[in-house]
Amino acid sequence: MDISSSRLDNEGKVESLYMRIPNDDALTEQDCPQTGVDKEVEKPKESMMLCSEEESDDNEDNVLLSKMIDGDEKVEPPKKSMTFSSHEEVISYYKKYAKQVGFGVSRRMIKKTPDGHPRYMLLTCIRECSRVRNTSNAMKPNPTTNRTKCNARICATLWDDGTWFLSKVVVEHNHSLSPSKARFLRCYKNINDPAKRRHELNDRAGIRANKNFNSLVEMGEFENLPFGERECRNFINKARELRLGKGGGQALCDYFTRMRSQNDGFYYVMDMDDNGRLRNVFWADTRSRAAYEFFGDAITFDTTYLTNRYDIPFTPFVGVNHHGQSILFGAGLISNEDTDTFVWLFESWLKCMNNRAPSAIITDRTRAMKNAIVRVFPKTRHRYCLWHIMRKLPEKFGSHDHYNDIRSALNTCLYDSITVDEFEKNWKILIESYQLQDNPWLNRLYRERTFWVAAYMKDTCWAGMDTTQQSENMNGFLDSYVHSKTTIKEFLDLFDNALRKMVERETHSDFDCFNRTIPCVTVFPLEKLFQDVYTNAKFKEVQEQFGTCVSCNNSLLKSEGAISTYQVIETVVVPGNRMIDKIFGVFFNEDEFEVKCTCAMFELRGIICKHSISVLLTKKVTTLPSRYILDRWMKNIKRKYTLIKSSCDAFVGNSSSQRYDRMCKNCEELASLTSESVEYFMEVMKTVDMLKEKYRALRSVVPSQRYHNVSHAVASASCNEAIQSNDGLHLYGNNNGSNLGRSP
Repeated sequence: MDISSSRLDNEGKVESLYMRIPNDDALTEQDCPQTGVDKEVEKPKESMMLCSEEESDDNEDNVLLSKMIDGDEKVEPPKKSMTFSSHEEVISYYKKYAKQVGFGVSRRMIKKTPDGHPRYMLLTCIRECSRVRNTSNAMKPNPTTNRTKCNARICATLWDDGTWFLSKVVVEHNHSLSPSKARFLRCYKNINDPAKRRHELNDRAGIRANKNFNSLVEMGEFENLPFGERECRNFINKARELRLGKGGGQALCDYFTRMRSQNDGFYYVMDMDDNGRLRNVFWADTRSRAAYEFFGDAITFDTTYLTNRYDIPFTPFVGVNHHGQSILFGAGLISNEDTDTFVWLFESWLKCMNNRAPSAIITDRTRAMKNAIVRVFPKTRHRYCLWHIMRKLPEKFGSHDHYNDIRSALNTCLYDSITVDEFEKNWKILIESYQLQDNPWLNRLYRERTFWVAAYMKDTCWAGMDTTQQSENMNGFLDSYVHSKTTIKEFLDLFDNALRKMVERETHSDFDCFNRTIPCVTVFPLEKLFQDVYTNAKFKEVQEQFGTCVSCNNSLLKSEGAISTYQVIETVVVPGNRMIDKIFGVFFNEDEFEVKCTCAMFELRGIICKHSISVLLTKKVTTLPSRYILDRWMKNIKRKYTLIKSSCDAFVGNSSSQRYDRMCKNCEELASLTSESVEYFMEVMKTVDMLKEKYRALRSVVPSQRYHNVSHAVASASCNEAIQSNDGLHLYGNNNGSNLGRSP
């Protein structure tokens, strides 16, 4: 006869179990010397079987539905002579029962046969014994313990026919039980495969461990998670170690090898010292190298210390794309910030970019960088970052009585000096007004004024950059991925995520340019011209000049042949709501159709200024020559680098992960379609259970047999595809990856 119960399979899923007990006539003391099995088992009462067949079916469906939704089936308490097919089933069953009741399980003893197979097993409550005192110092007691000498246990013995039966059962405990808190016991904490995949994907995306764990909590309740945040962190740390290796230098080598194998255009250089230790490294992916062909006229270069345990300077080469966004042209990790190191880095980068040097470069004000640029980029215009200069003002003059006045006067020298003569005049006023003739910092700045004063920079296009802000933006962008304990090997993965995010941001901006139009604010044809060809971000900058040109009044000063000279007076509002006038000169050549302003906005930023627009509108100009509409800001140019996928060490490139993600998406869609209906839900769950049993069985067979079964299944699918082709239905075949559905 059979006694119905439940058990857990090896995957932790509850399934029905029918524990067989031999017939009474066949059961002897030799067969079961220690069991003490009762000779009779009570039969179900007839009163329990009086419900109608229809009610029975309804009750059965309700129970099944409840079990499907809850995900856990209740199990009976252990009884002597319950039988199981393996010792793993005994462990799974008892752990399921223990969690249901509210205590933990510990394996105290496993006796084995001479050939190593288990034959006897003892499972106890985790509070079974008491801790032995191992210190004689009364002032240093042992740590707290939960041991209470609880005697709850089961003993399982192997029969000759391979069946396991419970030879001893004790269900009474000498301590309180709490089923709702059993999930905190270590023996029940386990991260299943879907949670592991989600944890690893989130970690690769740069999501912190606490947010990674909370993302799973938000999908349900804490009570439904079989693990805690500590287990989440432990798994992530182990996954990182397995994924990236242990050594930072070795991680770099492995990373570059993988990248190069994915794309021949990936470039890297590693600099070793005399002892073979890694000193410096530079790398650039294929997309970055291709993008440099379009936007490599002006770049910024900055060193910022990674906030990690190695304190290694990270050195990105950054430019701006057609949306004014930061775009990466390569990066390096260096061990020192001296001239020789920068020379090595610049030479490596120049070789990577096919020996095409940039027209302009912005860096911090350091002598080592300056010397290296002179040696490697002799024809490149070098500019100091204004932000770094102004940042030192509090350090240099913070204690000065006239600090605010000095700061204001220096700002006037920087931003209000249109010509070189105006700068010299304003600088003299600054020095003499506050007796700063002997200030060494200001004297050094003045000697190097051609490297940082805009009035000296008008011969070079800087693409709107006057600081290393683009590099700072890149560093800030990476800060969202890098934290205080980031190692080099982890940084490489996070750096890839940042690159993918930058590519996605640019792609989204491209999409907006062709699907969203910013309306013009004036009726002038010139504004419409820029609206048609410029990206939205750059058109906004041009539009701002059109909108504010009403504050400009121009008057003709003189005319010599085809060249006309205009004086443009711009009224601006300064702090304190005061209005002041600024005077600019605009030169217009009608024969060559050339316009030039003393503010030099077009030369510095590549955007035509309001002063020039004012004169062009006065001359009733309705079109512009191509030299005033820069290709680097245009939206309808096909740039080949956008067709190149960033060479990232992408986890999604793994074929197994791709299949897993695809199946998850299909299952989510199926759940959305069927979860509203109880009938559909039960039908789908039954089908899923059947498939799970099928593929568990396939995974348990030997590899050759598994391959045969899978090959047979694929062949059957191919046949089905051929059979259904006349109806237009596509299945997953052997040579295609088409989606399941009707052909168009």
